[in-house]
Amino acid sequence: MTEWEDAPVTRAALGKPDKDAPPAMQQEWHRLARSDQDVIFLWAGAWRRRDTSFGWSWHWWHIGEDKDNRPHPAVRTPAANVERMLSPLAHEARIRIMQVMYDRPKASGELSEATALRGGNLYYHLKELIHAAYVREQNGGYDLTPLGCQMLVTVVGIADKVVKDRGEEGLLVGEMSEG
Repeated sequence: MTEWEDAPVTRAALGKPDKDAPPAMQQEWHRLARSDQDVIFLWAGAWRRRDTSFGWSWHWWHIGEDKDNRPHPAVRTPAANVERMLSPLAHEARIRIMQVMYDRPKASGELSEATALRGGNLYYHLKELIHAAYVREQNGGYDLTPLGCQMLVTVVGIADKVVKDRGEEGLLVGEMSEG
């Protein structure tokens, strides 16, 4: 028995049974979401680094009419909340900083060497990530917070699926790529 066979969500549920069919989980959810504006959303994961491990899970279900007559989940979250969450991630330097510290905390010199950011430029971006609670100062260096790891894994995972680098032709955005 492989570790996947005993997992709560198996590789078979996520993987494609054949190249022409969507994964089993996607097929099931398509059967549940029958009308316009139906949403089934799951964001979940687990992360282990050295002696630290954590997991997260958010579920968002909106099938059929909302009995409370509330706005659809896609429009009821204030846009300012979305901007507050995403704007610290909307800079290549900040993503690179987070990627560099993904495996372990880093001192400012290590971050500077790995990202080519120097002095005030590096500290400006670190300050923005700290303010967003994606990075924390720790033992004279900097480390991802659990939220920072979640956000990095999420945005990089999305970019891996929807952005394709076509070399000299530039980026192709919006089509699902094989990553």
